[in-house]
Order: sequence, then C-alpha cells, then structure tokens
Amino acid sequence: MRIAKFVFASLCIAVIVCALITVGMMVYQSVLDVLTNDNVQALTRKAKYNNFARIRGLHIHAAEEENKGYGSIELLARYFESEEMPIPDRNREPRNNREFRTELQKAFPEYNITQHSNLRNTELIDLIYDALAAENPVIIFHAGANPNEGGQNLEMRYSVVIGVNLPNLNNQIRISDPHGITVTYTLDDFIRSARFNNYEMSFYQRLLFAFRIYAKNTIFIIEVNAET
Repeated sequence: MRIAKFVFASLCIAVIVCALITVGMMVYQSVLDVLTNDNVQALTRKAKYNNFARIRGLHIHAAEEENKGYGSIELLARYFESEEMPIPDRNREPRNNREFRTELQKAFPEYNITQHSNLRNTELIDLIYDALAAENPVIIFHAGANPNEGGQNLEMRYSVVIGVNLPNLNNQIRISDPHGITVTYTLDDFIRSARFNNYEMSFYQRLLFAFRIYAKNTIFIIEVNAET
C-alpha cells in the first residue's frame, strides 16, 4: 500500500511539474510574440531599401504537389545546377526547423547554412534583404495557402524568397512556394505569414512553437557568397 501511495504521489508531482513547465513555456512564447512584433513600416523610408534585392536566374518550375519541405530544396538544387543532391522522400516531412536545416546542409554541403529564428520583424526583413542583395538564397518558414485546396486553407511550409522591393512596388515581397507558383505579398501580409498570425493552430501546434520545435519569423540563409 505504501508503495502504491508513493507511486501515485510521484505521478501527481510529475503531472503538476509538467503542467507548470508547459504553462511557463506558453507564457514565455506569448511574451516573445509581443517583444518581436515591432513595426516594419519605418523600413520603407530608409534609403537602404531603395534598390530591388533579388536572386537572379532563379526560375520557377511548376509542380503538381511538392513536399512542403523538400520543394524549396529542389528549387534551389535546380538553381545551383546540383546533380549530387540526394533524392528526397516526398512522403516524409522534416519534423522540425532543426531537421529541415540538417536536410539543407545535406543537400548543399559546399555552403554554410544559417538558421535565424524568433527574429523581430525588422530583423527578419533586414536579414532577408541583405542576403538577397548578396545573392544568397533565403528560405522562409511560414503559413501559406494551398492552391490545390482553392487557396482557402493555410499550411506550414518552407518557401524560397525571390525578391524584396519595398518602396517602389507597394512594398512587395515575392516568394516561390512548394507548389511551384510565385506569390507576391505586401510587407504586412508577409509578416503575418511569417508570424503565423492567420494560421489557426491546434493546442498541440501551440505546444510545438512554445517548446521551440518550430519557431516564428524563421529563415534559412544559404551562404553562397562568403562576404554576407
């Protein structure tokens, strides 16, 4: 009987501790969301962004249904004209941001891959712009519409950022999504997508973000040019 009571008490303590940790992590994520959600509109008035930053020679190839993780890797493999990239398993998705970075490094071992997560909005745009200006490709983790479902439902995906044109064309940011189409965002819509603001998360998905399995405002930079 004493052993049973001890086990029961231990389980209760473990459940309480896990619950407290979970609540703490979710509160921390909420605070982080507030601290990183700064205003990006001031960037459009900076002279730095007067020029159009883009990746030249990156051509979009239509695809019927690309794997949401490997579609962006395949697009960059064509851009780099890489013939040694391992054939991806289209039925397998990277389970977290870290695993996706590992897949990127395996696909392009000759380049350094840097991951930046939980950035402030202004930091996000600044890093993307600088990378594209140096012709270093950028992949964004974000929420985007699935064209095969009429564009109504959002999904988590990895897309290649093609260009940033802030002051000249209504603050446009263009990306290539895993379905092989080009999508143009306004600056505000791009931030909402990168922050998953319009994405209806389940409680389980909220936990994944709270415990850093996934992270908002996350990009991966493929450092082709060492000066970046």
